[in-house]
Amino acid sequence: HLNWHYRSRHEALIAFSNRHYYDDRLNTFPSPVNNDRLGVSFRYVDGALYEHKSHTNPGEAEAVVDYLFERLADPKARKRSWGIVTFSVSQQRLIEELIDERAEDCEWAPEFFDDSKPDAFFVKNLENVQGDERDVIMFSIAYAPDAQGRFAMSFGPVNRVGGERRLNVAITRAREQVVIFAAVHSADIHSERTNSIGVKHLKALMEYAEKGYLEGVEQKCESCEV
Repeated sequence: HLNWHYRSRHEALIAFSNRHYYDDRLNTFPSPVNNDRLGVSFRYVDGALYEHKSHTNPGEAEAVVDYLFERLADPKARKRSWGIVTFSVSQQRLIEELIDERAEDCEWAPEFFDDSKPDAFFVKNLENVQGDERDVIMFSIAYAPDAQGRFAMSFGPVNRVGGERRLNVAITRAREQVVIFAAVHSADIHSERTNSIGVKHLKALMEYAEKGYLEGVEQKCESCEV
């Protein structure tokens, strides 16, 4: 079994997986600093709706891209490596399109989004992110109530058998920070209505990001921002 985790530069980044996947067996190392550039945070996208026809959440996608470009306006932020993980291919493509549109009027974009660079920026879906590591990983959950208020609690590959393993792989890609974007709160996910371990773990992950801590784990990350 894995006994220690080399990737994370803040204990908050591995605490969730340590609890839910490794039975707290991992030796984690508290960060020597606790600043606003490390840890796990949650950003609620109020009013964003899931569209069944396109299989996307346009409002959430806009919020993700807004956040990305706001942060990257700071040259210091552009020295870090970034990645976005989506829960569907459709949401991945929408975010890529929005980034391409925004980058046309951005003078620093060609250099930053150069995919030939080491640790180049990426947008990938949950099923093909394995093997990638970046300083900052942003998540776009996308799935949420539709315009009629219906919420199917379908989260793509997370619902399937083994979905919890894909989730674990994705959330341990970050070296410094994870930022989760969603148009629902953890309380909106009624995990008792499903047998999917992945959905139950997603609910727990979102609750962790909202609170900023796990019960029984001393570390806490408040208001983590890039």
